[in-house]
Amino acid sequence: MDVFGGAPRVLGYPRPVMVKCGTAAVLKCQIGGDPQLDVIWERKNESILPEGRYRITQDGKVYSLYISGVTMEDAGQYICRAKNNIGETYAAATLKVEEEPQELQQTQPAPHPQQNEVKPHFLIKPLSLRVDRGEDAAFSCKLSGEPLPQVVWEKDGKQLNEIYESSHYHVGQQDGGWFQLKIFRTRAPDGGVYMCKAINKYGEAMTGAVLLVEPIPEQREGSKTNAKKFTVTEGKHAKFRCYVTGKPKPEIVWKKDGENIVPGRRFLIFEDREGYYTLKVLYCKQQDTGLYICAASNALGNTLSAVQLSVKGPPVRFKRALLDAEVRERDVAVLECEVPEESISTAWYLEDQRLQPGNKYNMEQKGTRRRLTIQNVGADDDGVYLCEMPDGGKTIAELAVKGTIVKKLPRRLEVMEGENAAFFVEVEQDDMDICWFKDGLQLQETHQTIIKSFGKTHILVFVNTSYQDSGTITFMAGRSTTSSKLRVKTARHCPPICPVSVQMNTDCLNGAILSWSASPNLQNSTKSVYVLERQEVGSQEWQRCLTTETATSAEVLGDSVPCEGDYRFRICCVNKYGRSGHVEFPKVVHLAPGPKIKTPLKNAVVTEGEDAVFSIELSANLIGTWFLNSQQLQDSGRFSITQSKNQHTLRLHQVPNVYDGAEITFIATGVRDSATLQIKGQEFSMSCFAAPEEKFLPMSEMDTKKTTEVGNPIVLYCEVSHPTANVQWFKDGQELHVEEGLNIQSDGNMRRIVIQSAEYFHSGVYTCQSNNDILTFNVNVEAPPVSFKEIMQEERQKSAMELDPVVLTCELSRPDEPAYWFKDGVAVLQSDNITIQSEGTMKRLIIRSAALPDAGMYTCQAGDQTMSFSVNIKGNSRNTETPVTIVDPKDDIHMERYVSEEVVLNCELSRSNGEAHWFKDGLKLQESENVRLSAEGPYRRVTILCASKLDSGEYVCDTGGDSIFFQLIITEAPVCIVSPRESEVDVCILSSEKLVLRCEISKADAEVCWFCDGMEIEENDILKLEDEGIYRRLVIPCATIDDSAEYVCETADDSVTFWVKVEEPPVKLSCSKETGSITESFAGEPVVLELECELSTANGVVNWYKNGSTIKENERFCFEEEGAFRTLVILCAELQDSGEYILDAKDDSISFHVTVQGKKCLSVSLVDTVAHKDGMVTLCCELCKAKADVQWKKDGVEIIPSRRFSIRANGTERSLTIHRLTKEDAGETCFVNSWLCNTTLLHLHTEAQVLFTKRMEAVMAEEFGEAVLETEVSLESGEVQWMRQGVVIQSGPRHKLTQNACKRILTITNLSLSDRGTYRCETLHDRTQVKLNVERKKIVIRKGLMDNETFERETASFEVEVSHADVEGVWQKDGLRVKPNNNWRVSCNGRVHGLTLSNLTLEDTGSIVFSAEGLRTTARLVVKETPVTIIKKLSDVRFEEESAVILECELSRPNVDVRWLKNGLELKSSKTLRMYSMGRKRCLQILECNISDSGLYTCEIGDLTCCLLETLRKCTLAIITGLEDLWIKEDQNAVFMCELSLEDMPGEWYKDGSRIRPTSTIKTRREGIKHFLLICNAKPEDSGEIKFVSKQVESIAYLEVEELPVSIVRPLRDRTALEKHRVILECTVSSTNCDVTWYKGDQELESTEHMEIIQEGCYHKLVIHQVALEDEGTYSIEVGEHSSTAKLMVEGEYGVNSTADYIYK
Repeated sequence: MDVFGGAPRVLGYPRPVMVKCGTAAVLKCQIGGDPQLDVIWERKNESILPEGRYRITQDGKVYSLYISGVTMEDAGQYICRAKNNIGETYAAATLKVEEEPQELQQTQPAPHPQQNEVKPHFLIKPLSLRVDRGEDAAFSCKLSGEPLPQVVWEKDGKQLNEIYESSHYHVGQQDGGWFQLKIFRTRAPDGGVYMCKAINKYGEAMTGAVLLVEPIPEQREGSKTNAKKFTVTEGKHAKFRCYVTGKPKPEIVWKKDGENIVPGRRFLIFEDREGYYTLKVLYCKQQDTGLYICAASNALGNTLSAVQLSVKGPPVRFKRALLDAEVRERDVAVLECEVPEESISTAWYLEDQRLQPGNKYNMEQKGTRRRLTIQNVGADDDGVYLCEMPDGGKTIAELAVKGTIVKKLPRRLEVMEGENAAFFVEVEQDDMDICWFKDGLQLQETHQTIIKSFGKTHILVFVNTSYQDSGTITFMAGRSTTSSKLRVKTARHCPPICPVSVQMNTDCLNGAILSWSASPNLQNSTKSVYVLERQEVGSQEWQRCLTTETATSAEVLGDSVPCEGDYRFRICCVNKYGRSGHVEFPKVVHLAPGPKIKTPLKNAVVTEGEDAVFSIELSANLIGTWFLNSQQLQDSGRFSITQSKNQHTLRLHQVPNVYDGAEITFIATGVRDSATLQIKGQEFSMSCFAAPEEKFLPMSEMDTKKTTEVGNPIVLYCEVSHPTANVQWFKDGQELHVEEGLNIQSDGNMRRIVIQSAEYFHSGVYTCQSNNDILTFNVNVEAPPVSFKEIMQEERQKSAMELDPVVLTCELSRPDEPAYWFKDGVAVLQSDNITIQSEGTMKRLIIRSAALPDAGMYTCQAGDQTMSFSVNIKGNSRNTETPVTIVDPKDDIHMERYVSEEVVLNCELSRSNGEAHWFKDGLKLQESENVRLSAEGPYRRVTILCASKLDSGEYVCDTGGDSIFFQLIITEAPVCIVSPRESEVDVCILSSEKLVLRCEISKADAEVCWFCDGMEIEENDILKLEDEGIYRRLVIPCATIDDSAEYVCETADDSVTFWVKVEEPPVKLSCSKETGSITESFAGEPVVLELECELSTANGVVNWYKNGSTIKENERFCFEEEGAFRTLVILCAELQDSGEYILDAKDDSISFHVTVQGKKCLSVSLVDTVAHKDGMVTLCCELCKAKADVQWKKDGVEIIPSRRFSIRANGTERSLTIHRLTKEDAGETCFVNSWLCNTTLLHLHTEAQVLFTKRMEAVMAEEFGEAVLETEVSLESGEVQWMRQGVVIQSGPRHKLTQNACKRILTITNLSLSDRGTYRCETLHDRTQVKLNVERKKIVIRKGLMDNETFERETASFEVEVSHADVEGVWQKDGLRVKPNNNWRVSCNGRVHGLTLSNLTLEDTGSIVFSAEGLRTTARLVVKETPVTIIKKLSDVRFEEESAVILECELSRPNVDVRWLKNGLELKSSKTLRMYSMGRKRCLQILECNISDSGLYTCEIGDLTCCLLETLRKCTLAIITGLEDLWIKEDQNAVFMCELSLEDMPGEWYKDGSRIRPTSTIKTRREGIKHFLLICNAKPEDSGEIKFVSKQVESIAYLEVEELPVSIVRPLRDRTALEKHRVILECTVSSTNCDVTWYKGDQELESTEHMEIIQEGCYHKLVIHQVALEDEGTYSIEVGEHSSTAKLMVEGEYGVNSTADYIYK
């Protein structure tokens, strides 16, 4: 048992990690334990220190080791070791390092990582998909990384180009880091796990997604084929294998008797590792007899193979076989069969697992009946059950468990290491909470663990599995679980074998050719590379110089070594499983690096007549030659050639202008360099020279005629006379340009064209053209000689049984070479039985059904090469008995046919002239008009032309020596729906129309049921069900919107669905006034225009338009609705309100023409105005003419413009503004001209206008609910009135008028549909309006009741969620209304209604019903009796004699009677023996023990028992393991343990003589004979003597706690202070128990009135009060060996005053 967490234990073992050389690796291990663990990482028994390339981190219980820049030497096993004071553990992690193949290269130090290096990272991962077969599937992902990563897509661990043709998929890339994979026209084999790998030079990332391809149902099609025959005994497995090849990869479909086979409990369909498509039928039953077909198809064609399976019964049959059963989850399942005799024993199996009787399985035998009862059925109980007799006879049944999990996990899954392991589960509902577990730990999605969900389907995939992935996989959905055993098989992998036949050829100068051969036993299935290394003689270090995958030779030149010397070489072979031994080449070769140019030639620019100097410096002392335009130069009067050690110089004296553009070339052994000479003309003259001639230097015939093999590079080069010459390359007259695989280069005078990999089409004539010359090359590309790739000898010797397929396969070195097959020297041609295939380099010969003549020697010939195969065919034994036997069928046949169908019973005899007689139910069958007997060759048939139920019975075909039985059952044909033919029909009608749904069935008297949204329909007043012969009708005379639903017409065997949609009829408009009527009004008059129209339906939606523009509701335009009437109200019509008004109701519209006329010439007249004293008012009017003189008058007196009266004219507008109003300004004001007089009254008030400051928005409410209309006015005392349709609203039962400050509120309760409309709120000076919409109240049940199953005295809760709050609901149990009491509580929280039943009894089982507003939901409550379990069992004890003993057992329930027994005899209470109970505990007390009380004690509770062995002897208390001295550091945990000789002995702990009492940091514990003391986060003051005392014994130890060295956590900081202010210097240290010293400069400080030193725990402060200028300086604090320094700066007060003065000024 763990103590305070216990010893270290591994919670999650690390998985093997594989990385590429040069990248980073992370090894992780999850370990738990307490006290704190000390974790170290080791490799090769040496601890790894966290420095350099190694970094060790901890995240909770996960310990990680980071290794950067991984090399091949880092591969191996790493140990994570953890220990504490209680124990120790470790876990091993494996690191594999994979190296990329490289070309021959010189060893160089690794470059430093760039600052901008970014590893690949998936920003958006691809999503898993589910598509139908034939649809396209596309995966997309977004990546980041610098440089942008390269992306590789794989499926099930294979490259896509290995399994798909290029036209079947497309890999694309878009800007922004997007990558796509698209698969066209998906097929069933396309389903699987797709991995996306992103790689750049700084690392890689990987993610995955799953593709599910759903099959499309196919029509049943008959096929006639010559099928092979296969017989199996009932209860055994049948396995069919079919080998199919083709490209594109074929799609395989297995069928039985023309019907597609769906994988299930007994049918497994898969492709094995040998490439065979396999169908496995488990536990065959009689009904599995039939014709099985493997149909293969791809885009180019299809083929099939068939086999006839016969299942024969055992010698002894069961009298009554098992029947398939279907049960709900957590119910009881019963399987029953009957054996021939009572004495026969049976065994029960769940598939291959034998069942044993127990709590789960109950096995009964009554006479000849055998019964298996399965309790508490779960998803894992779904499967195939067998009952087997001793002689091997079996009966089989399938148990289907219906519950949350529809499709469960397989019982076990086996995969090879490196393959993907996929688990699929289907549940009954979408969006369920699910979890995946492995060995009890919940799984989370990672790049190697994919967890996806598609609605009801949930998927778990382990990518690239390893041995550590083996375990139990569990899927949980709610309370349901299903499990599977995952086993990852580890393939036996071996490191590669050493290369052989190593040789070194040193004949070449300054170089060597190394050659070797691969070991003949080297496995080709694993990628291997060769590593070549060199070592300088006298050195101990080997350096890698070559890594290659396919080459078997290499040339090593002197230029590849760093310095001259003697070198030896060795080679080894490496793959991902290890490295072979090294093989050293036999010789030593002397190599020297070739000469190199230290200082190259430089172009020279000189003036005509001057000297030109060219100089070059080499790395070695060599003799060189100078050339001028390809002409060799000699030392002469015009040219001076000198050499000084490695320096070579050429001087051209008095260069003439003709050398302008000349090329100077220097050539030495292995060195060549060129430069250009340019001549500048003198300043006083100008010359014009012709361009230099561009010529090609002559080349040998070998250089102009090239012959090479396919795949080799082609290099064509030439040299021109001038380095700046332009040339063009042509092939067969067509100009060449740079493209992928073809490169055109120009280097000085050299011109090259490089073709990286030669193909046949590269053959031809190549020309290089300059301005003045042309050079021709002839290129011929030949194919390399064809060869066969070696295969194992056992693959070339084939042995097969007769009728089995035989496949001969070989692989050529190139795909274009034809291959021919021969048998014993005779050419083999393709036929019905023989298929010859060629796929790339693969060549195959397939014998579909082997016969004895097919044995022999087969040869595949390609070019001059051949490969032979030996084929041996084994024959089957044949029965040559003379009696006539029945060849087909071999077993009894069970047939089911329908009435009126034709029935044919067919037998095939062993001889055509054999006699056969037919019998029915024991009577010889006679031919009649309806029954025909026929014989055709070996076939004997009975044909029933028109079957009836009387034709049912047992038919026997008897030949005298053999017989076969046909069990024929004739049943009525299923009732089908003839019309409509579609399974779903859409019906759309208008409201109030007649709805008629019609069905025509195949049988007139068949019963038909109609359903609406899943509920059966019964005929009523508004719905009629009609029955007329074969026609059935559902009629609704007047359909409404509520009749929209799903209607189903269902027969016993068929159904059809009608999707009915009832729509509202189009809205029609009618108007009392004639359309186009003209409404006249005068502008400015307070006239209200009302445009009214009536709709055909009251709930129609309309829109108003004016001159084509939508009208929005505001202060002047109001929309009113009352029933079917719609009104537009225009307040105070103006001239601009004239126009065409349209009312649009979608389906209809009506228009109004409105004209607003002016009154005489006054467009806008004066209106009465209310103003305030001391305010300002402006009186405005508008004339119809711009040029008109007007005169303003007040009370008949003309107004003269002044400071208080301003008169203005602006166009047609005239205005009078009166400033600082007085009481005398009130009165009548008018303006006049020659033809017009207009008057207004000006009223002067002392109170302000009441205006609306907040406009109201439309309010939505629900019927029977409440609506609140709210607005705000400018004055709190302002009065308003509410109106609707011109009627003032008064307070009443349903209308409540309230005000709160400036808010004015109208509350309408108990709303009805008639309350809809426009509401206005008015003051004397302003108005506003709001539209109220009232919707019908619709109540639905959002969450219904669910069945509940619980135990006695438990609590059951039921909840119902409805769509609205404040809905009254009624709870009922078994038809009676529930009344709340202490145990039955009814609650309502908003929309959620609850019923809680507590302290349940068995009588509470029943139905719970909740009903509200005509809605109803029901659930079932089941209360079970709580099973009694033993929570705490008795355990063996040992006590001291004469002591009191209490034996205690704890049960799950208190009210249970028990019996105590000793050695099988029941005990009774006595003076020395007491039996009592305390709650759920049952106790037996022995007051004074003696030796005779020893024995076996048992507590018996019904069928449960609990036993212990009590031993009593004279024992003395002693200490077995005493305390040990402990030395720890501060803040660590201290654990002391003392072990006594007797259990359950009391003990006390002491420190320095004082008793230790448990606290939050000190804990004591007793476990049997062990006593523990734990001191958490020990401090130095905890040091001292620790003593444990138990009765007369004691143990003493010493605890030493080392104080941690003190350190400064937060140092001092520089401060700036103002003179005469306070300043604080702060410092934080790591410990409270330390001494500190403050200094100013070198002077130690002490606390004074001016300077105060304060300590608060770990915080130390120096407070300087009234800081002065002399306090400025350097302060420091010294803590142990550490110190911290800060500067204090003091600013004088004058600085502050001057600044303040400046700010004030």
